[in-house]
Amino acid sequence: MQSRDVGASFFIKLERGEEVIATLTDFCTRRGMRAGVFQGIGAVERIQIGYYDLGKREYFFRREEGVFEVASMQGNVALVEEKPFIHAHAVLSRCDESLECIGAHIKEAYVAVTLEIHMTPLEASLSRKLDDSIGLKLLNI
Repeated sequence: MQSRDVGASFFIKLERGEEVIATLTDFCTRRGMRAGVFQGIGAVERIQIGYYDLGKREYFFRREEGVFEVASMQGNVALVEEKPFIHAHAVLSRCDESLECIGAHIKEAYVAVTLEIHMTPLEASLSRKLDDSIGLKLLNI
């Protein structure tokens, strides 16, 4: 991973083979980031993508093989138990003639070629708190 300060934000370039969520978590931890937003483009593989089933109160993830263009990735950073927590969603396009798209919550993804992230730290501190009625740690605003 390489990063560069650009005013009040960062450009981050993830390298082939790096796991996206773990690398961004480490980046935020090392900088003491307590809140932020980000967006990204690039290509990933070995992904776990999924959704939250409110009725069952659990996430369901599936693995997808192959390389995907990251058509759009957005997310935020907030604290869970005083540690940065990355919440990311993406629209991914298969790297073949079909260009079939899937999109959802990203649990895990490895950089296939590169992943370019624009991360903007926020001056405030945001945290997540368990909402018992939903079963998720939602932003505590």
